[in-house]
Amino acid sequence: MTSTIPNDYQSYLAQKEQVKAIKQARVRIGIAWLAHMFAAPISSLVYSIKTENYVPVLAATGVALVAVPVAAIDLGLTLAVAPPVTSAVLIQTKAGERRRQLGIFGPEAADAMMFGNFAPQAQPAKVEVTLNNNTSEATRVD
Repeated sequence: MTSTIPNDYQSYLAQKEQVKAIKQARVRIGIAWLAHMFAAPISSLVYSIKTENYVPVLAATGVALVAVPVAAIDLGLTLAVAPPVTSAVLIQTKAGERRRQLGIFGPEAADAMMFGNFAPQAQPAKVEVTLNNNTSEATRVD
């Protein structure tokens, strides 16, 4: 009985990691950049929570702390630009990395994986249709 508990827990952890990877691959990059342009701290936090990847928000906070002294010199331009760009680049990089890891091209494929039992969508089976010259019927071979 004790041998089944670690296997169940290992499969649970593997499935949890796969869900996390799919969540990160589902990010629409263009929308993430727009959100970071208009509501930088909030969008950084929202995307980090959605994807369970807290590195972008922590990195943007670190960049903001470094940019505060410089903000007095350049009237806040560095503080307004550097943290959102840092967060958006990290989110974009992680999404691209996860897509390559999963072997998918875009967020729509990740959506299909998320709601299709975590498996890439299979190609439809080829159907061969033959016509009998003697009759007008078509026969279908699967």
